[in-house]
Amino acid sequence: MAAQRYSRRKNLNIYWTVFDKVIGEPAIIDGFVMDMLTAEEADNLVNILNRGNQVSLWCFAERF
Repeated sequence: MAAQRYSRRKNLNIYWTVFDKVIGEPAIIDGFVMDMLTAEEADNLVNILNRGNQVSLWCFAERF
């Protein structure tokens, strides 16, 4: 199994950031920092990004 590029990191009491381990910074999608997410949102986004399925990001974004 390949190393996972994305992970989640806790940033405040109940919020998470999706972190890009390759560049060492929070992930940015369409100009938005993937920050201040619930644990469930961060987990879902990490799974999608690590699969490399960019089409699925539109489904994720439509929830907001």
